[in-house]
Amino acid sequence: MRNSHPSFRLAPVCVAFGLAALAVDAVMAQDVALDATCAPLLTHQQRRLYEKANAGTDALRQFVFIRRAILQVDVYETATWAESLNAARATCSFRRSDAANVQAATM
Repeated sequence: MRNSHPSFRLAPVCVAFGLAALAVDAVMAQDVALDATCAPLLTHQQRRLYEKANAGTDALRQFVFIRRAILQVDVYETATWAESLNAARATCSFRRSDAANVQAATM
C-alpha cells in the first residue's frame, strides 16, 4: 500500500506556518499597553524583539535574519516599533514624575 500523497503530509505544517506568520504579523501591528510602572505589557515574542532592538541594530538584524521565515518582520519596522515604545515609556515616566511632584506640592 502506498503512503499518502506528500502534499497531504505537509498540510499540517503549512497550516501551522501560516498561522504562526499571521500571529507574528499581528504582534507588530498591535499597540502595546503600559502598566502602572510604565513597563510595557508584551507577549513573549514582542519582548524578545524589543530586547534585541534595544541591544542595537546588529543584534536586531541578526535575530531577525535567523528567524526571517518564521517572524516575517522587517528590521526597520521592528526598530521603529521599539523606538515608539521607548518614546511612550519616556512620556509615561515623565507624566508619573509630574503627577508625583504635583501631589507632593499639594501636601
